[in-house]
Amino acid sequence: MLYKTVRAIVKRFYHTRFKVKVIGEERIPASGPVLICSNHISEFDPPLVAISTKREMSFFAKSELFKIPLLGNLISRLNAIPVDRGKGDRQALKKSVEALKEGNMLLIFPEGSRTKDGKLQDLQQGASFMAVKGGAQIVPAAIKGKYNRQKGITLVFGRPIDVNEMVAQGKNRKDITLELKEEINNLLLS
Repeated sequence: MLYKTVRAIVKRFYHTRFKVKVIGEERIPASGPVLICSNHISEFDPPLVAISTKREMSFFAKSELFKIPLLGNLISRLNAIPVDRGKGDRQALKKSVEALKEGNMLLIFPEGSRTKDGKLQDLQQGASFMAVKGGAQIVPAAIKGKYNRQKGITLVFGRPIDVNEMVAQGKNRKDITLELKEEINNLLLS
C-alpha cells in the first residue's frame, strides 16, 4: 500500500516537473523474476524507473541513506536493499538473489555509479551473477535526455534477455554482461 501511494505521488511530481516519455513498458514480464538493468545518469533515475512500471520492485540504495532518520525507515519500507559501495557486499547480493527467487523485480544500475559524461561505462558483472543465481530475465533499459521541461527525459525498455537460455548455450557471466552492455548501448542510440 505504501509503495503504491508513494509511487503515485512521485509519478505526479515527475510528470509535472519533467517532460517524461516511456517507451516499451509492455516488454517487462508481468510476473516472475526480472532484473531491470539501466544506465545511470542522475540521482533521479531510480524513481523514474519505479514510476514507469506496473510492477512493484526492489532496488539498491547506498547504506549511508539507511542511517538518516525517517529516510532510512521510508526506503526500507519501499523495498530498498542496503549496499556498501566500493566493496563486494555479499549480504546485498544474497538479499537480491533471494528477492529474485521469490519472483520479484529488482532494479540495478550495473555501471556501479552515475556516469559523468553521459556515456555508458563498463558494466560490472554483479547483474549477470544475480540474474543467473536468481533465475531472472534481464530487461535492459536506457535513460536518455535531461531532467527538465525543455528537453525532457526518455526511458526506453528493451526486450528481455533470457539468461537461462544463454547459460544453456554455454555462455558465462562475462558473455551475459557484454550482451547487456550492447543492448543498453543500442537503446541509447535508438
